[in-house]
Amino acid sequence: MNEFKDITIIIIITIMSDYSTFICEYTILPEHKTRDTCMTLFGGMTESDDLRELGDVKLLGRWGCVGQAKGYCLAQAQNVASVQKWLINWVPMADIKVTPVLDDNEHRKLILKEEPRYMVEYKNVNSGPKQKESLYFIKYQFKPGCVDDGFKLFSTMTEEQDKQDSGLCTSFGRWHVPSLACGYAIASSPSVFDIYKWAFNWKDLCECTITPVTQDEVTRNCIKQGLGFKVKHQLLMEEMKKSTNKPALFSRICKCFY
Repeated sequence: MNEFKDITIIIIITIMSDYSTFICEYTILPEHKTRDTCMTLFGGMTESDDLRELGDVKLLGRWGCVGQAKGYCLAQAQNVASVQKWLINWVPMADIKVTPVLDDNEHRKLILKEEPRYMVEYKNVNSGPKQKESLYFIKYQFKPGCVDDGFKLFSTMTEEQDKQDSGLCTSFGRWHVPSLACGYAIASSPSVFDIYKWAFNWKDLCECTITPVTQDEVTRNCIKQGLGFKVKHQLLMEEMKKSTNKPALFSRICKCFY
């Protein structure tokens, strides 16, 4: 029985290692009708709708910035084709940039050419902000001439130094693009001051863009509270049903809901 358990664990680890991680940055197209349609459609989606649409893709987290009609997704898939199949439904309504990324452990291993001193856990990636805190999505870019120093500093940090670096902020995950010396992070922070304090630690080496974001549940609730949402959503669903067999905008997306 013990031997069977050992074999099972090995199989699970092997399967998970076949998955690649991707960051998606989306911006809804600015034309009023297109933007309204996209936000109404997304706002009315349920968890079941999400699962049907994702197919083979595993959504690890999604964060929106309603005011700018943009957001970020973190997903894993066995191949790029699965990611494109998932996103194609939204292409008529949004520009979506897909970037393959490495997590902290993979990035440190790449730099050090050996296993890192400690392993960072990624079990809370899609967690909501802590009580009385807010979520922030961070994009960093190492400055010209600072890449080697930045990589060295990051890769040799101890677990204690890593925790001290973020201060009162709670990092739920970081992902990196080694070829471009840039990366992303999602974190909960008790204040704007604290999130900037964390970024300030790296001011000599990199530039950080910090965006306040919300998770799907909060984002969708915000959209639903918009003027006339119920009426617009009902009309949209009716139009989608009529367009099932027509080469129109909705014919590509209605199959995910019916």
